[in-house]
Amino acid sequence: MPNQNIKSIPKTYDAGDMLDLASMAECDMGWMSTALSDVQLKVKQIKKELMARNPSAEYHFSDLEKVLEMFVYLAEDRCSYHEKEAEKLREEWESAKQGGNK
Repeated sequence: MPNQNIKSIPKTYDAGDMLDLASMAECDMGWMSTALSDVQLKVKQIKKELMARNPSAEYHFSDLEKVLEMFVYLAEDRCSYHEKEAEKLREEWESAKQGGNK
């Protein structure tokens, strides 16, 4: 029956825990942005090679390029958001470790 007590104990998280999450999210979104940018470059290269053989091939890529641009933007925006959150949490965590309140 000791497990019943564990469920009633509230979980507590501090700025250090949240900093870890925000930093990991920032890193992951940075990687995602890099990967998407790489895919974007490869699509441009394939498009260029195909257009050399068939100039009308350009139009077959427009939807894919728009979607890639959208996802690159979202990944960069989310990375920036998590970077700012991590910085706020880092400041809060440092202040808490020094015994101050923010």
